[in-house]
Amino acid sequence: MTSKPPPPPSSGGNLKYVLIGLLFLGGAIALWFVARGNQQPKMAGPAPAPEVPRVNPMEQPDLQLEEEPEPEPTPEPEPDKTAKPARVRAGGEWECSGDLPNPGKVINENRAQIRSCYERRLKVNNVLQGDLTLRVKVGSTGKVVASSVNGSIRDPQVWSCVRSLAQTWTFPVPTGGACAVVQVPFQFSPKNP
Repeated sequence: MTSKPPPPPSSGGNLKYVLIGLLFLGGAIALWFVARGNQQPKMAGPAPAPEVPRVNPMEQPDLQLEEEPEPEPTPEPEPDKTAKPARVRAGGEWECSGDLPNPGKVINENRAQIRSCYERRLKVNNVLQGDLTLRVKVGSTGKVVASSVNGSIRDPQVWSCVRSLAQTWTFPVPTGGACAVVQVPFQFSPKNP
């Protein structure tokens, strides 16, 4: 018996490694072309707008609000020497001797409107907070005849809004005098969601 010589070693085993290598090389070349195609050539265009510095309202110095001017006093007539002297009260426009029965009812009914004055400005200035004291003078018919505000919340639009709302309120008729003065404190801070 003659034996056949063994078959030559097959090169098929190495061929698969060559093919895998070629596939990787082809993939790398394809990625290079794709990456290069996505790059846009830089073109000269308009210059970017200069940066505007942001202003933090908490860093601004205290805001000074102008008070409404006091009405000019009317000249007093010459005193009549035969008449008894009249009682003059100090305090000017805000001096009143009357009392209001249950002023809290009117104030509580309008508290949400006052809060809305603050919340509208909070959308513009998200760090706005503080206290505000509203003072109203209620005339003999129960209508508000004067209002003023002060406090640590130094936002003129909040102040104006609160004063405008207060001017529309009607209280019960004051007792014990022709007018009455009510002061109402409000505390404003952003609500947590």
